[in-house]
Amino acid sequence: MNHPRIIPRVSLHRPGFDVLTLLCAVLIVIQVMVEVSGGVMAHISGGLYETFGLSRPGISSGRVWQLFTHPFLHGSWMHLLLNGLMIFLMGGRVFHILGGRAFAKIFFGGVLAGGLLHVLLQPRFPLGEDGSMIADAPLVGASAGAIALLLALTILSPDSRMWPFMISGRNLGRGLLVATVILFVLTPGLNIPVLSAVGLWLTEKAGLEALFDISHICHFGGGLVGMVYARRLLHSPVSLEQLRRARKRREGIAA
Repeated sequence: MNHPRIIPRVSLHRPGFDVLTLLCAVLIVIQVMVEVSGGVMAHISGGLYETFGLSRPGISSGRVWQLFTHPFLHGSWMHLLLNGLMIFLMGGRVFHILGGRAFAKIFFGGVLAGGLLHVLLQPRFPLGEDGSMIADAPLVGASAGAIALLLALTILSPDSRMWPFMISGRNLGRGLLVATVILFVLTPGLNIPVLSAVGLWLTEKAGLEALFDISHICHFGGGLVGMVYARRLLHSPVSLEQLRRARKRREGIAA
């Protein structure tokens, strides 16, 4: 008699000389370098995060590279661990379905779109001018790219059960996008009548101040890119050559 598995079998990406492995390795190496050379707080004081993290003042002053450098810095090992696991686990499945080039387009496209929306729409003081956060705090982390990969996977496998949530990929993808929008419009610093008051109550009465330390609009931009890219890919005609290359990848033969 077959019993349902609580923890499903997971087919992990085999590390090698590919874009997924290299990306994860670079993220880890950079975090190690930050920690051994003084730690995150020391580098925040020293200006590293201000220079390479993403902020509206930084872009306005011509530091356009911030759009591409901010995902390589993280605020802590836990921050990196959460993003890294999503990139490796969810991104690994996307990599094996679509290949390295599509993986890179989804990840960096999500990072760019999320960064642009953050610069354009994130309020200077997410908790309001009386809040504890500094104005235009630099954004760091690869979460927009990670969510882009996750949302792409929900489109590629819409009927698969996404552990640990045990809901279909289709519903998970829609739910995540809606959640990011709801959390964004509740941001107290946006000063949206009623909605911002709810957000302020969540920070002051429910102790959920950390909820708005996150750039939800950045996550929305990343997720939207992953979803749109996967949809367009599935609606595009597939050539015989593409099928042959996909078969070679599955069989472990270099195309």
